[in-house]
Amino acid sequence: MAILATMGLKKIFIAPASEDGSMPAKGSGWLDLGDVYKETCTLKDDDPETTEHKSETSNKVITLIGETATNVELTLLDPDMTQMARYFGGTVSGEKGSRKWVRPKKLPYKEWGLWLQPEEGLFVGCANVRIIPKFEITYNSKGVCLVPMTVKFQSELQVDESMSDPTSV
Repeated sequence: MAILATMGLKKIFIAPASEDGSMPAKGSGWLDLGDVYKETCTLKDDDPETTEHKSETSNKVITLIGETATNVELTLLDPDMTQMARYFGGTVSGEKGSRKWVRPKKLPYKEWGLWLQPEEGLFVGCANVRIIPKFEITYNSKGVCLVPMTVKFQSELQVDESMSDPTSV
């Protein structure tokens, strides 16, 4: 019997979120998020809000659990101007070799669908996420442009064992 394990990260796909809240359809609308810096990608649930109600007259306890927030944290490695404009906003102008990009002070409100493709195993995704990037550039002989990102899931986490590539129809 084969052992199915979900491990490694091969690629992260994003597409503009669907108006109806469903996962965007397979096809050419899915983009590669970019190069993810080695060993920086984690998917984590925050601790949910919990409220305990305890009886004064017995041992009865009622524990209420709130929603669980899920986030992916990662760092993009050396993104190009098109990727920076996609995540930070603004537009790239000019011809190749003399292009310019100006980052707006405020991030635009953009919603995305997302699939995380592992090296092996189950695809994990969300039909509606927000990508919150920030710059981190080290200017020294070993420095490189990094863009740490938090991807906030705004709808349910989805797992798909039959998914192979959201770009193919």
